[in-house]
Amino acid sequence: MTTVIRSTCFATLMCVCLAAPLFGADATLDKSQIEADKKALAPIFQYVGGWRGAGLPKDGPVKEGWSEESDWQFDLKNGHAALVFSVDKGKFYKSGRIEPGDKKGTFKFTGVSPDGKTKDEMVGELDKSGDVAFDNVTPGEGRPARLLFSVVAKGNRLLIDLQKKSPGGRFSTFCEVSYTRKGSGFGQQANAHECVITGGSGKMEVSYKGQTYWVCCGGCKDAFYENPEKEIAAYKKRKEDEKLKDKM
Repeated sequence: MTTVIRSTCFATLMCVCLAAPLFGADATLDKSQIEADKKALAPIFQYVGGWRGAGLPKDGPVKEGWSEESDWQFDLKNGHAALVFSVDKGKFYKSGRIEPGDKKGTFKFTGVSPDGKTKDEMVGELDKSGDVAFDNVTPGEGRPARLLFSVVAKGNRLLIDLQKKSPGGRFSTFCEVSYTRKGSGFGQQANAHECVITGGSGKMEVSYKGQTYWVCCGGCKDAFYENPEKEIAAYKKRKEDEKLKDKM
């Protein structure tokens, strides 16, 4: 009986020992993927924040315009990083997300219509001016065939052109939503604080062991407090790498 018990305990111990490195490897892979995703999303970090906007049909009367508000933040869960947004009183979308595409400089956009019945899935590419055009391969009735995102005024303005495609293949804007960043003065150039999670523009204070840090959104705030020591260590490592790169 003693021999059986010892054998069983030994087998259990071996399983635990063999499994432990695997869990550690998974955590390392998750961290590596999140860092890679954040780097890929860096060109559009300025989308993050709260926005107050107005929509206006291109050829329609002013009275057909509307007001809406949008909030963008990071989603750093499930081993990936993405930008997610919600829209209050939006005419075309109520929520969505942008994540890195399969190729460098590309992104995947998913937007949900206000009634929740339509989901637009698009692929976008960053151009030389920093704008991103998302193409909808199979747009539904009344849905945009392309979305053109532009950030201007030192990060304080976000413009979204909703475009349709003519039979000849040309795109033309049928509606534009113009956003102004809430709390004017925000923006990458107007804010000296850096987000400890993403390296973007920090707007919210967080603290750990008496030290103050900054994050850019609620998603990054949650990630910080979930494991502050890990995030602070990653931040310090990133700053060291930047210093070494500057010296080269």
